[in-house]
Amino acid sequence: MQIVKCILWLSCLLLLGSNTNGLTIDGILDCVQTGANSVHFLASLAVPELKYTAACLNFVPDDATNLDLQKFVDLIYKFFQRLFQKEKCLSTLIKNINAEVQPVLQKLIDKNCFPRKS
Repeated sequence: MQIVKCILWLSCLLLLGSNTNGLTIDGILDCVQTGANSVHFLASLAVPELKYTAACLNFVPDDATNLDLQKFVDLIYKFFQRLFQKEKCLSTLIKNINAEVQPVLQKLIDKNCFPRKS
């Protein structure tokens, strides 16, 4: 039943064509595809960046095996505590994130994926 509702909903959107902001279904789908690709790209950079930051901090967890939720939260807390104590590592992390996110956002802006006020 949900599939039928989705098909009817999408059919109505196709009939509408474009809205007042000039977005079309093709444009929306293009933005969704670009957004999904962007998330995939940024997610693939997360682990290497995390490893680099941990190396910068000389962060080696005491016991990273058999983590329950409380131990995991404590591990994250200790990591961020050390990160905010070392300004150089924090600054480098922010610069690296900015360097990777900026072009991705620019692609979305260039495709007019963000609604703008008239």
